[in-house]
Amino acid sequence: MKEENKSVKNFPNLRFPEFKGEWELINLGNCAYSFEYGMNASAIKFDGKNRYIRITDIDESSSKYRPEFPVSPNGQLLDKYLVSENDILFARTGASTGKSYLYHKDDGKLYFAGFLIRAKIKEEFNSYFVFTQTKTIQYYKWVQLMSMRSGQPGINSQEYASYSFNIPSKNEQDKIVSFLTFIDSRISTQKKIIEKLETLMKGNLEKIFCQKLRFKNKQGNYFYDWRTTILNEICDIKKGEQLNKDDLTETGNYPCLNGGMGFSGYTDKFNSDENTITISEGGNSCGFVSFMKSKFWLGGHCYKIILKKDISSIFLFHLLKFYERKIMNLRVGSGLPNIQQKDLRNLQLLVSDNIEEQTKIANYLSSIQEKIETEKKVLEKLELQKKFLLANLFV
Repeated sequence: MKEENKSVKNFPNLRFPEFKGEWELINLGNCAYSFEYGMNASAIKFDGKNRYIRITDIDESSSKYRPEFPVSPNGQLLDKYLVSENDILFARTGASTGKSYLYHKDDGKLYFAGFLIRAKIKEEFNSYFVFTQTKTIQYYKWVQLMSMRSGQPGINSQEYASYSFNIPSKNEQDKIVSFLTFIDSRISTQKKIIEKLETLMKGNLEKIFCQKLRFKNKQGNYFYDWRTTILNEICDIKKGEQLNKDDLTETGNYPCLNGGMGFSGYTDKFNSDENTITISEGGNSCGFVSFMKSKFWLGGHCYKIILKKDISSIFLFHLLKFYERKIMNLRVGSGLPNIQQKDLRNLQLLVSDNIEEQTKIANYLSSIQEKIETEKKVLEKLELQKKFLLANLFV
């Protein structure tokens, strides 16, 4: 693959060396035999035999169908609503406008419902190549522009057919698709690896903290039975300090954790040391437990755990991750939910007092967690690679 001289416009920045010449500007309508609307929802009834895909079943992150439940329409199933090879579905209204789905043979027999438009792609075009045009920055900008009109956002079949893009010969389409599907395959495999590791971690948390899996001491004997206590006996809980939004930037020496499951931004000051357990105090993700390995700023919607006694912080982190669902159930408030400090202090835990056992458990679980984090970094690099390719393999 080589970088092209862009003195001529209609070919991509990156190109396989055996292909020359400019790409042709065409409309989506030129690639399809027809554009058809899905079957009316009133024609559908549950019978447990057949499946249909709705506008909300398209998973934007994977561009795949998420099966919800089996249904079929009243009376005879009409073939015109059957999704088949080379079909692309488009969401035509509401917040999902612009989402697209390429039929996968592994999805089996599938019908498409209302608020979806089916484009039947002609055989002389590679349907995956055409579909990939709906994952580019240009397409997202076009959808945003089309959705800015008054009333409910929506794009009809004629408008979808008018979307234009550049396309090469069928051979070059196939070459690009072969390369991208290889990357997709690696991403899919990586996600499965992470999924299996996360299932392993979840299973081990259950076994260890319900004492179905026990560890032995240096003499080969099981450690003493655990005891029930409350969180307040083990640690202090401190709420963070609100940081002015003007003090937050996209880059900085220290991340700011202010509730939620991610950083709110970065700053050049910190109020909490590394190796600290945090619990989100407010918002939709309140109760989420995390472990900060570096110095950070603890925001006003987050708690940090300060150990009172000789206990492994990593052991306690894994223990609290096991109790995370229970912690989330402490939330109160119908508007902006939050977790009261007094309720968190009284959280009941089954805990080991033996530091040797705590260390064994911490090391074992951390080895799995580190493997998960390593595999997630690999996935992130693969997704960045695909993003780069999508930006440079197309005009």
